[in-house]
Amino acid sequence: MSILEVNSLKKSFGEVNVLDGVSFTVEKGDAIAVIGPSGSGKSTLLRCLIGLERADGGDIVINGKNLMQNGVYVNDRQMRDVCSCMGMVFQSFNLFPHMTVMDNLIAAPVSVRKEDKASAIARAEKLLADVELSDKANVYPSSLSGGQKQRVAIARALMMEPDILLFDEPTSSLDPQLTAEVLAVMKQLAEKRMTMIVVTHEMGFAREAANKVMFMGDKTILQMGSTEDIFERPSDPRIKEFIQSIL
Repeated sequence: MSILEVNSLKKSFGEVNVLDGVSFTVEKGDAIAVIGPSGSGKSTLLRCLIGLERADGGDIVINGKNLMQNGVYVNDRQMRDVCSCMGMVFQSFNLFPHMTVMDNLIAAPVSVRKEDKASAIARAEKLLADVELSDKANVYPSSLSGGQKQRVAIARALMMEPDILLFDEPTSSLDPQLTAEVLAVMKQLAEKRMTMIVVTHEMGFAREAANKVMFMGDKTILQMGSTEDIFERPSDPRIKEFIQSIL
């Protein structure tokens, strides 16, 4: 069942064309790695999907609801409703520095969804255990390593029980050891069939955890298919050249 449908998506910043005719579908349970050279529009694509950037044209349908149709967005209230089923994990963590880890996790469920605080805390404790950070509930983000901050950010996104989780280069600012910590959590989510779209330069994750790979270049998708399709049977010489350069 398609959980996300994107058709002919276009986005420019001034005269700079970033996305030009991007089309794809995401099925429930997909773990999609989005790879390609820097500047190919990968992060912009994610931001358009969740409403942080406004695309200029095309269609976006999430869980059967239109976010944008023929280049026209729904109103702001409808946009919040449509995008509420998605969560996003950013490269720079984006934790609230003045809040403890626990308060970071429960803030949105309590204030936005009006969840009972005790219920939110119980769910947060379980998620912190899942990411192996139970002992960090009452500390502030400044005392955490980069890998720990990103694991907290993943737990915080999961607190809103999203149908789709977007990752924007979640390990690009981490050293190899901390990267391994975060990727282990992401692989566990993939094994649990969490629907994920992951912009990443980590080819290990793309090959081991993703069931589909999207290769972006020249403002569009050059190829989307299985891991074997992309890494062993690239359909475009630009893909083959890119993969050879990083493996």
